[in-house]
Amino acid sequence: MEEKIEVFKKYTDSYIPLSHMCILKVNHTMRVMELCGLIAESLKLSKEDIELAKTCGLVHDIARFEQWKRYQTFADSKSIDHGDFGVEILKENDFIRKFNKDEKLDNLILKTVKNHNKYKIEEDLSEREKLFCNIVRDADKIDILYLYTIEEISLNISNEDFSDEVYEGLLSQNLILISKSLKKTKADILAISLGFVFDLNFPISYQILRNRKYYDKEIEIYINKSNNEEFKKKLENLKNVINKYIDGRCNNVR
Repeated sequence: MEEKIEVFKKYTDSYIPLSHMCILKVNHTMRVMELCGLIAESLKLSKEDIELAKTCGLVHDIARFEQWKRYQTFADSKSIDHGDFGVEILKENDFIRKFNKDEKLDNLILKTVKNHNKYKIEEDLSEREKLFCNIVRDADKIDILYLYTIEEISLNISNEDFSDEVYEGLLSQNLILISKSLKKTKADILAISLGFVFDLNFPISYQILRNRKYYDKEIEIYINKSNNEEFKKKLENLKNVINKYIDGRCNNVR
């Protein structure tokens, strides 16, 4: 993996001066790569497949840097789908060969990059492709949750509250309802990360969340920042619901 990491760092070096946001993405990528390895190890995959999972994690956000250079944003809605763009970047001039010597693995790696940021993964994937896509998706969500525990980048929603639809969606574990109802209020955006808990795939993912208490930390940030008592009560309730869900999933395979 060391050679692949060096390739990645050499590629991103030219983007670092553009913004501290690019540094954040480099660090995010390193953590996602390691999480992919942890998840793969928990599934007792072969040594080769563990490295493959880490390779997928290493390149999952490869498009973020050029995205920032061109658009000065990481918001796909305001620029370009970074999963699809990542596939283009890896295909251009056979750049993927820097990370993978076996052409037979190219399609699987590209599928993980394309699908890591989608609401749902493609339906026509093989079981092996689904496995690696879900490894990357879990690792990515776990680290995004870590980032949401950093108060400096938290949302400014001191007087806000969830819309009724979003709160009901969270309580009923209805990801479609959450997605369709988002952004009626600023607080609804918070539901994106809270809803992650219902879209993970492996027991180890829930064990990591339980051990690191990312949800407790994130929710406490918003409870402490909020001036809305009703919103605080909902957050406390959601914390209990989420922790109960995590405990129930730690030892169960989906």
